[in-house]
Formats: sequence, structure tokens, C-alpha cells
Amino acid sequence: MKNLLCLAIIATISLSCKSTINPDTLPKPLPQRPTENPENGNLTQQEAEEMQNLKSEILALSQSENCSNATDWKSVGLGVKACGGPVEYIAYSNKIDESKFLEKVNLYNQKSTQYNKKYNLVSDCMLVMQPENIVCKNGKPVFK
Repeated sequence: MKNLLCLAIIATISLSCKSTINPDTLPKPLPQRPTENPENGNLTQQEAEEMQNLKSEILALSQSENCSNATDWKSVGLGVKACGGPVEYIAYSNKIDESKFLEKVNLYNQKSTQYNKKYNLVSDCMLVMQPENIVCKNGKPVFK
């Protein structure tokens, strides 16, 4: 009987407690964040466009060569997760202006890091492994 009374008291106290956590104020993963509300910790439209334009330039440069010899290709991390490490890896040919290309990648990664800190962004923190090698299939580089 004494145990039943204790259990009833604990249940009553537990059910009467109200959580102070508001799900609307918790950080959201980057893909779920709107891009138009900086006061709520989101990228502004200008920042989102700047990142998208820079990424488009990088991808256009990385895809500007046909893959016929895998030894001409390298990989580089693109984007920075909030808890560290690249968001993804992309392949690029060493036949392009490599220093200009890596400069753009570095700028993109720096901006990604700045936005992560500025807006207190979160990520899944899963480690994205660097590809071991690259093979050419149908003129395109493929990670192995």
C-alpha cells in the first residue's frame, strides 16, 4: 500500500510538470530553415543567393571537363557542417585553373563556417568520408 501511495504521488507530480521547451525556438537543421528571416537566426535572401551563386560557379567549374583519365581528377570538400567536416565532396579535374577553383571552394567553405556561427546552425554531425579514388564512367567522374 505504501508503494502504491508513493507511485501515485510521483505520477501526480510528473504529470503536473510542464516543459519549458518551446519546439518553435529550437534550432532547425539547415534544409528546414527558411531563408528570409534573419532575426530568427536564418540566412537572409541575399546570403542564400550569394551561397547558391558561388556553389553554382564551383560546380560549373568542376564539371567543365570530361573524365577520360581518372588520374587527372581530385576531390575536395565543399561546405562545412556546423560541428565540423565537409558537407560533401566533389570531383574536379587538374586540367582546370586549380588555384582559382580552390580559391572559390575555400571562400565558399569560409562563408559556410561564418553562417554556421552567425546563425547558430546545427547539423547531423555525421562524418562524410573522403572518397578513396575516382573512376571515369560515361565521361563523368564517379567516386569509389
